[in-house]
Amino acid sequence: MRTLFIAFSIAALPAAAQLVRGEYPETRRSLEFHLNELASDAMGGRLPGTEQGDRAAKYIQTQFEEAGLEGLFDGEFTQLVNIPEKGILPEAGNYVNIGAVGIALRTAYWPHILSDNREVEGPLTWLGYATPSEVAKAKKGRIAVIVADIPAKKVKKLGKLASLTERIEAARRHGAQAIILLQPVNGSPKLDLLRRMRPIGMPVVTVHDLDACTNLKKKAKKSAKASIGVHVVPQTTTAPNVGAWVNRGAPETIVIGAHYDHVGWGAWGSRMPEAEGQVHNGADDNASGTSAMMELARKISHTPGFEHVNFAFLAFTGEESGLLGSREFVSRMPSKMGKVKAMVNLDMVGRLNRSDSLRVYGVHTALEFKEMLESIPAEGFYWDLRNEIFGRSDHAPFISAGIPAVFFFTGLHEDYHAPGDDIEKIDIDGLAEVVAKVDHFISLLGQASPLSVQTPNDAR
Repeated sequence: MRTLFIAFSIAALPAAAQLVRGEYPETRRSLEFHLNELASDAMGGRLPGTEQGDRAAKYIQTQFEEAGLEGLFDGEFTQLVNIPEKGILPEAGNYVNIGAVGIALRTAYWPHILSDNREVEGPLTWLGYATPSEVAKAKKGRIAVIVADIPAKKVKKLGKLASLTERIEAARRHGAQAIILLQPVNGSPKLDLLRRMRPIGMPVVTVHDLDACTNLKKKAKKSAKASIGVHVVPQTTTAPNVGAWVNRGAPETIVIGAHYDHVGWGAWGSRMPEAEGQVHNGADDNASGTSAMMELARKISHTPGFEHVNFAFLAFTGEESGLLGSREFVSRMPSKMGKVKAMVNLDMVGRLNRSDSLRVYGVHTALEFKEMLESIPAEGFYWDLRNEIFGRSDHAPFISAGIPAVFFFTGLHEDYHAPGDDIEKIDIDGLAEVVAKVDHFISLLGQASPLSVQTPNDAR
């Protein structure tokens, strides 16, 4: 047996190093069964708040019950989570006027995800790309005009400061009372961002019409007067986290989680807006992780020992809407769980055949994680251990709460958030291998003394 612990490219793999497949026939059959349910067209892409999303939640609960697990929430299996739906955008209260000339709502501009419901007026100011040197020129009470898309050379130079959110926040801190973003596109954009508004305390709009963008740049350089109003009426639905546990009455609990929601029929969240109306089955994202989590629940529920630790299994909703399910769970975890020793997150683990490499994020959140992972035997299998957090999945809220957590991941691909993420593209043998490796890691966690927690400052 030979264990390698390096990050690599596919081209760097030794020709003789091949993952041994077909070793876990029972696990493979169980995973196939779950995938054929969760990623079927009948599940309709598992959008929260829909009949199909609820059907997926009920399926997961049934699997927990059949494994002999207890409901995690005072004996119940579900915890309701508020999920935003696409906000209503009325004509009244929404306007962008440059002098006496208005810009058309929807066809020329939309409120931005960071916008607050507010009305302001004042002179425009031109901030270009809103780089640090440009933002320093901002004047209090002005309406800042900013180019949304920043050139690649500037991105490389600025690093995190190049993100649009960082630049908007910087303009706000320097006194801007509203932001107009210039982001011209061909035709009228169809946006879904009103589903996930995150107000920052001022109006923010994005202008997409090319002529309007050109005119705004000229007017901003002349400090023309402008007025902006934003009024988005939020809409919400509810969807359940599904949780179960092996309760041994122990003072510590290990959490194994995966999100089960996806983007439905592509009206919201699709990477291919033109594919609206086609079911986005999300076989890899994240029927793969949910299936793996349920298989681990079945295995661990029948594993003797580990009397000094409990095991909780969570299927999170609302991950695609901003980690809403995991945030809600972390904010009100059942007290009977005691201290959460560690969290293990499985998200998009169904394409191991792309490189035979399993990426693990958050390895530095406990001093013992790296040594544990490197001690797990492998044949033709490669660990890609990373200290980064990768804060866009359900481990991140746990890390922010001071709980060590790791995220298992086989990588992005061309079918991400697209209709092509289907069952036939899942590497079932590879997924079974992932389950085996994670099961081994969890057993090491169960045997370990209390972990030496490191709370990174980049968990967000």
